[in-house]
Amino acid sequence: MNSIEMHRRTPDPNAVVKHSRLILTLVSVVAFSLFLATEANAQHGFSRTYPARKNIRLDISNRTGSITVTGWERNEIKVTARIESPAARVVPEMNDDGLMIDVMGANRGRGDVGSVNFDVRVPYNSTVDIETLMGNISISDLRGQSVRASVTSSGDINLTGIQAATVMAENTSGQILFDGELLSGGTYKFSTVDGDINIRIPNDSDFRLSATAPTSRRIMLGTFSNTSLSFLGEGRKVVGNVGGGRASLTISNQRGSISFIPR
Repeated sequence: MNSIEMHRRTPDPNAVVKHSRLILTLVSVVAFSLFLATEANAQHGFSRTYPARKNIRLDISNRTGSITVTGWERNEIKVTARIESPAARVVPEMNDDGLMIDVMGANRGRGDVGSVNFDVRVPYNSTVDIETLMGNISISDLRGQSVRASVTSSGDINLTGIQAATVMAENTSGQILFDGELLSGGTYKFSTVDGDINIRIPNDSDFRLSATAPTSRRIMLGTFSNTSLSFLGEGRKVVGNVGGGRASLTISNQRGSISFIPR
């Protein structure tokens, strides 16, 4: 082997250094990219806990996305949010009255900011006021002063285990379920344009009823039917008392059905 061949086979020290630097650079770029991806994912959701008294108010005004609110025995509010778009701003505000989350206001004029999905735990005796432009609302296990759920456009509303003096649920398109108790002196209002409304209450419930289904005429009273209730307008409306009529129950459904289910 001559000296020329040996020279060709001997690695160039400068080339080795350059190659090593290139590898380190690539590793750094990959690591930084992974860090950015982790940070971006972290920005897509959060979970926070706020101290609260037993009788507290929760207000959420959302744009799109599901909202689940559940009562629990702790004197605190826990908010978990999953933000499907990094453009959406979620700014909870705690004051003496309670916790307010106004996604609509915080993102007004910002165009399409994507969906925000909430899972919230509140004390059992909380007053809850939830509204969204589009998305499902589920509220359960509450016995505060009032519960309100409103969907401006499309979305189901499920209210289960509710013992509040004032309950209101309304949407434009979607199902409405109320599974709870009608308290003496309480006011309960449910309305939709296109969807079914199901009322599941104890068989010995006591209320004044005004139920309207002008298009479908499908008002199914089940075991709550009695001679004190009158069908008007060829079945478009039912009015009257069940028991002594101590609670007020008003239901309006333009196109779907109204069904009573005893429990």
